[in-house]
Amino acid sequence: MNSNKRSNQQNVDNMEVFTEKAITFEPAFNPSDARLSIQNQKQVKVSGDKALLGLALAERTSEDIATTRNAAFDALDPFVTRLINAVRISDAPAQTIEHGDSIVREYRNQRATEIVPPAKTAEGSDEEESARTNKMRNSSFNTKIENYRNLVLLVNAIVGYKTNETDLTVEAISERLDDLKRVNSACITAEAELEAARKLRDIVLYGAKTGLVDVAMDSKLYVKSAYGATSTQYKSISGITFRKKK
Repeated sequence: MNSNKRSNQQNVDNMEVFTEKAITFEPAFNPSDARLSIQNQKQVKVSGDKALLGLALAERTSEDIATTRNAAFDALDPFVTRLINAVRISDAPAQTIEHGDSIVREYRNQRATEIVPPAKTAEGSDEEESARTNKMRNSSFNTKIENYRNLVLLVNAIVGYKTNETDLTVEAISERLDDLKRVNSACITAEAELEAARKLRDIVLYGAKTGLVDVAMDSKLYVKSAYGATSTQYKSISGITFRKKK
């Protein structure tokens, strides 16, 4: 677990610790601001747990679908080589073969210059940078699909194209195109849902005034005000820390 994730979880866990201590205070913990009430403290803790669980599930889903997409496109690279070789030995006109070679060159050049490594939210990394990297990857995969689609269209237009290899038939290469589009769209959707889960976490934990951290910090200030800085009540909760998002 990286440092940011630890801070998120610790904030939620410490909210519960604070609330359980505040319940025992005598005289009773009784702020005039309803958002600092024991009831609301418990609610923001529940909401925090839910937001972090949703984020963890979205991260796992995004990673799993990205792995599936990577495997599909890794398998496409040697397949494109096989397909263009099938075109070269077909009865296609020389101009058509040259066009196919041009498409394959564009496909390979794009792979060498545009595909960037998958982004991971590592120790201390910036989630916004991770999202930007993933958008770059999506653009690259879209370009690869477009290049492959052009090759499929070219093969479909070759009257004399025949093959005994079942995965190189016109029907099979068209089905592969559909599969690539499907897995790419699923990955883009998963990344959008991950981004939404991160935004929800930030609202629930770090939203101004109503977020868990602000509720917790203001509740600590209330204890300091109501019971005094040297009181046993304040001393019992002063060491419970809450961290704002960096």
